[in-house]
Order: sequence, then structure tokens, then C-alpha cells
Amino acid sequence: MKLTRLAGECERGTCPTVYAVDGTGDLIVQGYVVDDAEALTTIRLPAGETAVRIPASLIRRISSEYLG
Repeated sequence: MKLTRLAGECERGTCPTVYAVDGTGDLIVQGYVVDDAEALTTIRLPAGETAVRIPASLIRRISSEYLG
């Protein structure tokens, strides 16, 4: 799977980042693992899924620059 980095909270290093999956229109989000029991109960994740937390500013940036 080939990924293209769209935007992140930092220019280099590891931080919340959004990637495009080349040729599919899908996105991959790198963020902070959600391990809060109350939040996970609310979300009710099925097997094979996980939840990550990213800053809202990153979504606004991706929306305006790439999905606009």
C-alpha cells in the first residue's frame, strides 16, 4: 500500500498525521491511542477497528487543502 503524507501537526517526527492511500481515495490517520474506558464504551468499536485522537485543527487543514 503506497501512502502520501497530506498534513501533520509537525513537519518531521511522529505526531498526528493524515495520509492518502494512493489510488483509492481513502485516508489513514495517525493519532493518539484512545484508551479511556468510557470513550470506548460510547464508541462501541467492532473487531478489527481502533480509535485514535487527533486535533480538530488537522481535520480543518485537510478539509480545506485536500477535500475542499
